Amino acid sequence: MGFFSRKKDDSSSNNSSNVSIAAKDLIPCTTMPRAPPDSYGRPDGVDPITSEQFKAYKIILAYFQNPDLKLALNTNDLDSGSNVETYIPLLSWEKFWLTRECFLRYLRANKWNTDQTIKHLKNTLCWRRETGLTHDPEQPDPMTADKVAIENETGKEIVLGFDKMRRPLFYMKNGRQNTEPSFRQVQHMIYMMESAVSMCPQGVEKVTVLVDFKLYKEPGIISDKAPPLSIARACLNVLQNHYPERLAKCILINAPWYISAFLKMMYPFLDPATKEKAIFDQPFEKHIEPEQLEALYNGRLDFTYKHDVYWPDMVKVTHDTRKQQYQRWVNFGGKVGLSEFDLKGDHEELKYPVDHDMTK
Repeated sequence: MGFFSRKKDDSSSNNSSNVSIAAKDLIPCTTMPRAPPDSYGRPDGVDPITSEQFKAYKIILAYFQNPDLKLALNTNDLDSGSNVETYIPLLSWEKFWLTRECFLRYLRANKWNTDQTIKHLKNTLCWRRETGLTHDPEQPDPMTADKVAIENETGKEIVLGFDKMRRPLFYMKNGRQNTEPSFRQVQHMIYMMESAVSMCPQGVEKVTVLVDFKLYKEPGIISDKAPPLSIARACLNVLQNHYPERLAKCILINAPWYISAFLKMMYPFLDPATKEKAIFDQPFEKHIEPEQLEALYNGRLDFTYKHDVYWPDMVKVTHDTRKQQYQRWVNFGGKVGLSEFDLKGDHEELKYPVDHDMTK
């Protein structure tokens, strides 16, 4: 069967099982859970790497620790090498973003080629500047929740719950579309991906994406059409180029024939790693435990999206989470290459100094 082929209707292709969750077993839910259940466990520490990988890591670390390093304010100037007089040093929040795990994610994505990794990281840093994602309070044009709030008034994208590996669940509900195609839709996806990544607990780097194409007939919903190719390609470019090693898996359900055709058009733009992570026509409940899954998909979370409740809560929680981790970064010395294990923990002593040997 082709990657984007539709399966015949059977018990494995429905988005819910034949046995519904009893009302008395539902868990009332209006906002996103803050953390995965304790029963899912906690990490012991960072994963080791080989000596050769550690050498590559130290090359990247040294490059971005250079106090004389300056970068362009946008990717066009970086690529062309123009307007060098406007290049500026790394901001403190950019240094905070450059964690040990961030370097390793980009190294893995570039097959441990240090030159390609440096180029990739510089490109993303400039992209984050022009997109307004540095999170630095002095950034002139930040991407704020207010800029994209209208895009989520029907709850077409939410972060809700965690899978068994403690990874945040990022729902995309194409059938709840409420706006006409525009670049703001791309910005909205970026904002929500940033929010999902912010909710990754200690020891977790990836997000599980759940995509539902079912059309919902409700006030405010205007279209069940797939986004234009230009919007879809822009979203794919963002996820593949600027969130490498962040996608655990992407589960897609309820796709009608024209969506399958649309996805076939997108297939050439997917890198091999992304293709391997796509799962088509399997119910969400096969991958997510009921206590963490929305009741709409035969889970136990009795969730109805209310924009005036969910949205401000999500914005505050993700903002406060980033701020808390940033403060821990400052307290631990404010250096490039500090570990997310330390930044996301609650321990008082630094466990992984920048020069910590991570080899097996």
